Amino acid sequence: MASLILLTCLLAPEGAHDAILNHDTLDVWRQFLTPAAGETVADAIAWVPSLHEGLIAADARQRPLFLWVMNGHPLGCT
Repeated sequence: MASLILLTCLLAPEGAHDAILNHDTLDVWRQFLTPAAGETVADAIAWVPSLHEGLIAADARQRPLFLWVMNGHPLGCT
């Protein structure tokens, strides 16, 4: 948790007044945390939530299946 707080402080947007969130800095933080257009390209992919559904869809389209498998916490908090 301490590393998350440190990372947030180091990456705080300019004008955030020492990383304090209040009514005056809300718009700066909102702009900083909102993904840019190029950062959301993975949302355009029609991801399938299960291997079974993916196999059926890949077979129907005669396309390869991309399987993303991960071990551990998605944020690296293991």
